Amino acid sequence: MELAQHKFIIIGSDHSNTLGQMRCLGEHGIKPIVVITEQQPYLITKSKYLGELHQVKSIAEAPRYVAEHWGNEAVKPFLYTDRDDFMCAIDDCYDLLEGKFYFWNAGQKGRIRQLINKEEQMALAHECGLNVIPTEQVKRGELPHTLSYPIFTKASNSLNPYWKANCFVCHNEAELLDAYQHMGIDEVLLQKYIHKKDETPIEGISIDGGREVALLVKKSSFRFANNGFGVFSEITPFTDASLEQKVSHLMRSAHYTGIFELELIVDADGTAYFMEINFRNTMFNHACADFGANLPWLFAKWTLQEHIDKSDLQLRDKPLVVMYEMEDLKESVAKGSTSFFQWLGDFRRADSYLYIDHRDMGPFWALLRRKVGNALRGVLHLKKR
Repeated sequence: MELAQHKFIIIGSDHSNTLGQMRCLGEHGIKPIVVITEQQPYLITKSKYLGELHQVKSIAEAPRYVAEHWGNEAVKPFLYTDRDDFMCAIDDCYDLLEGKFYFWNAGQKGRIRQLINKEEQMALAHECGLNVIPTEQVKRGELPHTLSYPIFTKASNSLNPYWKANCFVCHNEAELLDAYQHMGIDEVLLQKYIHKKDETPIEGISIDGGREVALLVKKSSFRFANNGFGVFSEITPFTDASLEQKVSHLMRSAHYTGIFELELIVDADGTAYFMEINFRNTMFNHACADFGANLPWLFAKWTLQEHIDKSDLQLRDKPLVVMYEMEDLKESVAKGSTSFFQWLGDFRRADSYLYIDHRDMGPFWALLRRKVGNALRGVLHLKKR
């Protein structure tokens, strides 16, 4: 059956991740239906690939709205999303969606919520032979029992709206006790601190509950934002068959169906450690498509044919250089780690961007107008949008 006969629905936000998925599908002639919670979107509405826009009042309402409006189609629609909280809302509505949509899931209601928990992920990763960072879970205020300093602190669940605010590097007991005073969580993960050389996200697809799994491409970064995310990077093919086998085992254990991202952190001597799995599509999905791995389209195609066929990949014969243009300018130039002229040279040699797309420039111009307008409002002491 042709993909064009299926409706494609994205539950998401007015954000680069949703925009990237729209572009991935649009380049294959599919204009998706988008359901968002923002009442005044300005980014995705400017994309030429938007099919329909529907607005709901809450994240929890979104999958119920989808089930009500498209739950009885003659041809089963595909349902995608862009964030963990939306994935959990879909997970909560598993029984409403099962059999009526192709959607990312772990085979039963509530399982995605369990899998998003970092302890659950690390236990699965360890069981499947992945190299897991030594970790302890403690109550806020407790000292580590087995780890030595330096230690990295984090929330055990990315659904916590302030999870980044709970991240600290502590070199001794005094620093850890001080960090506890600034946390808003009761359960804290303590991890061995890795002196990061690189952070390597690897994009994959799992079909039929992990019956077939493929890791397709990976990203390595030249520059990082202060929050640790790579803002100037390159995408290359994934080729490690041994790692793919271990991750396939993990996906079967999780009974996961969908697009996912494996995140590894690489230390100074080149040792790679498991960080986490994102059970969803992530922000550089359109850059992957520019490289030749269009994840939203491939997931749909492989789901319908019930088989992963890597001959569908049309990967470039050289790395794809990716820049998150606005973030890199803010993090690297404005904060002084990179000169503007070096950044400009890097900008010119990039092959793909987060917002700039010469086939779909409306969202970039909308974003630029918003940022310039907010800068002027800041100067005039007016409320920013």
